[in-house]
Amino acid sequence: MGLRNRAPAPFLITGIICLLLFGVIAWGVYLESNWIKSFDLSWIDRIQGSVSEKKTAFIMIITELGSMQAVIGLTIIICIVLFFKRKFAEGLWFGGTILFCAAIGGKVLKKSFDRERPAFLQLIEKTNESFPSGHATATSIFYGFISIVLILTTIQIWKKVIIGFITIVWIGFILFTRVYLGAHFPSDVLAGFLYGLAVVFISIAVFLLVRQPLRKILKQPEI
Repeated sequence: MGLRNRAPAPFLITGIICLLLFGVIAWGVYLESNWIKSFDLSWIDRIQGSVSEKKTAFIMIITELGSMQAVIGLTIIICIVLFFKRKFAEGLWFGGTILFCAAIGGKVLKKSFDRERPAFLQLIEKTNESFPSGHATATSIFYGFISIVLILTTIQIWKKVIIGFITIVWIGFILFTRVYLGAHFPSDVLAGFLYGLAVVFISIAVFLLVRQPLRKILKQPEI
């Protein structure tokens, strides 16, 4: 994936910073801190201040592109393509990150915090625990992962900027939809975003450290 000459340290440090920020929000949620409540109420008022029937119908469709089910389905397709191209290390790396960090890791976090869903305006049916947002986590890991790899393997600066801009807007929109629909607190989606970024950067750092022995085990040539 063109990461051959990259040093793992910057990715690891960035990931740890994102993980620490996630920890700050998680601790605030666990303690039910006033600053978390103020943050949530402030953004709920802003985001749900312009609810309309047409906008809601559109958002209910788009938000599912960030669901865990959609991300897992897209991940399977990408992994199959990578395996057909004999990029076994990359396929296992990408698929493993989504499986263990997004699907399993996100579920463990939800069960650990067991935060109730918000009781404000509810535009969709809500099911399991609220913190962190599964949509925010899945979206940030999946689309963030692809975006960062594309940025790292693209030479032209303008292409890097466009890829980064589109990714930020897309992830930001998915996060917005979860609060708009009344499915999550703003702190839920922000925490999911930070956790997702932490996973992406730390995963890249780990891959850079183990890619050569992994390719030898899988008998894959260096790319």
